[in-house]
Amino acid sequence: MSTAKKKLPKVCEYYQNEDQFSGGVAWCSGCALELNARFISRVLGKDAMFVGTPSCSAPVLNAANTGAWHKHSHYACTMTGVASSATGLTRFYQKSGQDATVVCFTGDGCAMDVGFQPLSGAAERNEKMIYICYDNEGYMNTGVQRSSGTPLGAATSTTQIGPQSKGKSTGSKNMPMVMAMHDVPYVATATLSHLEDFAKKLMKAKEMSKEGFAYIHVFCPCNVGWKMSTDSSIEVCRTAVRTNYFPLWEAEHGVFRLTNKVNQQKPVGELTKMLGKFKHLDQGQLASLQQQVDKRYSIVTALCGMP
Repeated sequence: MSTAKKKLPKVCEYYQNEDQFSGGVAWCSGCALELNARFISRVLGKDAMFVGTPSCSAPVLNAANTGAWHKHSHYACTMTGVASSATGLTRFYQKSGQDATVVCFTGDGCAMDVGFQPLSGAAERNEKMIYICYDNEGYMNTGVQRSSGTPLGAATSTTQIGPQSKGKSTGSKNMPMVMAMHDVPYVATATLSHLEDFAKKLMKAKEMSKEGFAYIHVFCPCNVGWKMSTDSSIEVCRTAVRTNYFPLWEAEHGVFRLTNKVNQQKPVGELTKMLGKFKHLDQGQLASLQQQVDKRYSIVTALCGMP
């Protein structure tokens, strides 16, 4: 039998420590949020302090310390208090001369809706923190209601399919671009299908948070709310990138750069056919969604100085 060591994936070079989460946790089967939490934790390091809210992450993050579901320091607060609480923590550590990585970890409902004002305020003040939004495009923990992160045409419990409604009638908030317009040191998009890209951005955010605000927007499929199979999360992430539904880019001190250029863009229909929440879309709705995808991608490429 061969005694050669198994070669580890290159992304493992970014790991700072062992997994800080227990083997069994209270997330759904196939949940991309669980994979995100474990990955972010291993790259940022075991000393990262998480600040969270009532959300899909709360049942696990609230159960802290050795012998529970994870070993990280965690501060639980209201959805309107995440960025404000993190501000207090970062300022305390700065005043006491301690080097700390404070990470806000919330869903799109908090980042884009309920907690947007304090998030925007923290960005405007250039607070020294990392804010990570795991975007599952709705309020998944409370019944799959629509949020301002819910895309055009998507079916949720509050944008149902029927005689008077065909899903959400408006598009999603372009949150990464909104944050980039705050002129903070660092803004990036990331997803699980491109782990090395994700790891590099986490490391850069950690470094940049020493001088100011860093924001990472993570595309995070929800098996339950999106009506998809439990083994398809990574392929959905990959298809979102390939269709430019979720382009990967970063803005460092206002300088934009694509971190993954798609040479042959796939139509957005390649993504929507994988998700039950879009199964009702007719050709007109699909064309409208494609138009929005193309428009947003053209804005990103223009800011990157690309033709």
